[in-house]
Amino acid sequence: MAKKTKVCPRCQAKYPLTDFEFCRYCGAKLEDIADSGNSLDIGETGKVKHRTLASWGWIPAVLGYTASFILLFLFQNILSIIGAFLGLPFMFIPLFDSWVTTLTPEFLVFITLGQLGLVVIPLLYLKIRNLPLKELGFDFKNKKEVQNDIIIGTLGGGIMMGISLFVSWASTHTLAALYSPLDTYMSEIFSNINNASFMAVHLYQYVLLVLSMFLLVAPSEEISTRAFLQQGLENSFGRWIGLITTAIIFSTLHILLYPQTATAIGFPSYIGSISAIIAIPSYFALSLTLGFLLQIRKYRIITTITAHAVYMAILVSIYYFQNYWIYLYI
Repeated sequence: MAKKTKVCPRCQAKYPLTDFEFCRYCGAKLEDIADSGNSLDIGETGKVKHRTLASWGWIPAVLGYTASFILLFLFQNILSIIGAFLGLPFMFIPLFDSWVTTLTPEFLVFITLGQLGLVVIPLLYLKIRNLPLKELGFDFKNKKEVQNDIIIGTLGGGIMMGISLFVSWASTHTLAALYSPLDTYMSEIFSNINNASFMAVHLYQYVLLVLSMFLLVAPSEEISTRAFLQQGLENSFGRWIGLITTAIIFSTLHILLYPQTATAIGFPSYIGSISAIIAIPSYFALSLTLGFLLQIRKYRIITTITAHAVYMAILVSIYYFQNYWIYLYI
């Protein structure tokens, strides 16, 4: 006797359950068919297709991710204006014959509240589609698995720091041969000033920075990038293309404004470009690591949130406990 099932008109994936509405591979609306045989999750090629926890494809993922970064930009600019109005302090750093103005850790933590703009679109998408949070990778039913998420994420954060240090060292020494010693030196100074707001002087600043990494930065970036963007790309283009494309987008966005930032604080724009070229391999490697952690943990997002937060906390801790900030005031 024929039984009812559903099939995707775009990729021909079949579903034995009748409560699915959209294809979990490409996001197309499913159609009812009568099927007397076993229903298999296969595409037109007859091969079992890769699937994530998400039910959307690349179009909602890319459009939603773009909208999320527009909201992030708007929120952080509004918070910057409010912070200046409230009198939150700036940091003044001597540079050659002038002074450079940059953000203090307090100001950075305040505008980091704008990171919440990254999660608005993914959560709104779930609400409109009436989808569970589990599709973003949140699953707290099995306490042992949650503990494993945290343990693996913590180890992953430490591994990420090792990867970052090695890749940064390798890219700096490799690219140093392409530029003059003065350009390389100036790019290092620019990078230090660009990261000055992560360099806590006082204990309360250190605590604020670490808390913001765990409560704001890591959850917001992982939900928008790994849970929403990467899963959508993987559903449409496969595991590896989705992973690599997400890493490219994530790392590019982090260095996109380096030339403009360099100009704003008194450096030639090409110094920012050199710093960006040196930094992008590290960002790319870190994003690949986070994306791979998401895959091996079967898209449980707590793992990558923990890894991201631990990595950032280690970075802030290195700056604080080694008193690296002193270099900027000499």
